Amino acid sequence: MRDLLVKIALQLGIYQQIVEYINRIKFAIQSRRMRKNGLHMLDAATQVFDAMHIPAFLTYGALLGAYRDKGFISYDPDIDLGVLANQIPSDLHEQMAKAGFQLHRQSVLSNDQVFEETYIYRKLHLDIFYYFQEGKDYYSIIARKHETKEWKEANATDGFPCDRSYVPISEFEKRDFLGLQVYMPIKTDEWLRAIYSDSYMTPIKNWNAKDYKTRIIHTAERSYRKFF
Repeated sequence: MRDLLVKIALQLGIYQQIVEYINRIKFAIQSRRMRKNGLHMLDAATQVFDAMHIPAFLTYGALLGAYRDKGFISYDPDIDLGVLANQIPSDLHEQMAKAGFQLHRQSVLSNDQVFEETYIYRKLHLDIFYYFQEGKDYYSIIARKHETKEWKEANATDGFPCDRSYVPISEFEKRDFLGLQVYMPIKTDEWLRAIYSDSYMTPIKNWNAKDYKTRIIHTAERSYRKFF
């Protein structure tokens, strides 16, 4: 039934509008949950990584909220953490599961290299981005929408186009975030300028990937989603 409805929506040219409407509803629900229990999830995740002596640092929307808004962005539906890819332990999933985090999805390249993972914790979403080093920069990988296909068909065929988001190499230090001590890049301002442009201090409520303006590079890499 789902595939038939998707096919009809694509033929009518309304598939994208339907997806965006559904996502707005999902984001609104998740944002309310985040404001209520997000800090508890962040505390639990931080404890897991601290126990493994791995700095899991705020990135993307979580870092922007911490620096600009001194808390979570009111409309952010999840928490974004970054981890250096060469520090990922082999038992990460096991340690996360012990703390109540269920692995929900992995984003992988065609060579099975994982670059992002999503965990669910008490109906909240935690996104972990793997950061790789290239020269004097770190980069994370962002999967974009397929050029023409809906996500399920794209995932089963040629995958999703990818971008690389570059930030300057930085050390990390613990800072206060709503009463928690959480790792953040020392070069926070440089990171946010690289990700969101020099105007990152001006909120954009309906921000999406189209609003990237700086250190984003399109690549020939394709990615796929694995669900658990």
